[in-house]
Amino acid sequence: MHFSTEQLNLYETDSTIYFQAPASHRLRIATSHFEDHSNLPILRDFVHSIFSVHTLISMMGFSGYYIGPKRIWDKQYLKNIIELSNWKETYVYDGEGERFFWMTVEGITTQNVYALCKQTAQGRKCSSLIFYTEDRVFQISADVFDLVMTDERQLSNLCTKFYPWIDTYYPNIKTM
Repeated sequence: MHFSTEQLNLYETDSTIYFQAPASHRLRIATSHFEDHSNLPILRDFVHSIFSVHTLISMMGFSGYYIGPKRIWDKQYLKNIIELSNWKETYVYDGEGERFFWMTVEGITTQNVYALCKQTAQGRKCSSLIFYTEDRVFQISADVFDLVMTDERQLSNLCTKFYPWIDTYYPNIKTM
C-alpha cells in the first residue's frame, strides 16, 4: 500500500498523526526521555536526523477557538523562538458547529524545531505543534514526539539509530 502524508488530517483533534498512519510509517518517542539535560544532545541529533539544516519546514498548531463571538487564544510560547511575521490562520468547524483556528508559519528552521522540542520536553506548556515537509510530519505534544514518514527505509534507519528511545507500546515500524 502506498502511503502519502497527504492522507493525514492535520486538523484532527481527536487523533494524532501517529494513529492516522500505518504502523510501518510511524514512530513515537516519549518526551520524558529528554527531561534530563544529559539527553539533549540525543534530542538535537534526532531532530537533525528528521530535518536537515537547509530543509524548508512549515509549522502549524492549534491557536484557539470561539465561544460565541469571543475569540479565546491558546498560548503557544513561540515568540522567543520563532519570528511570527508570516503567520496565516485557518478556520475549522467541527461536526457540532464549533469554530477553531489554526496557525501556519512558513520558513521554520531545524534549530526552531529543536528549541521547541527542548522546551516541551523540559515541561514548558505547549499545545500540539506540527512540523512538516512534503514527505514527513513531526508532531510534538506535552508527552510524545510523533513522526510519520513516507520512506519506510529512512524511518527504519531512524528507528535503528534511536532504538533505546523509541516507544513500543503501540505497534510501529520498530515492532513490526
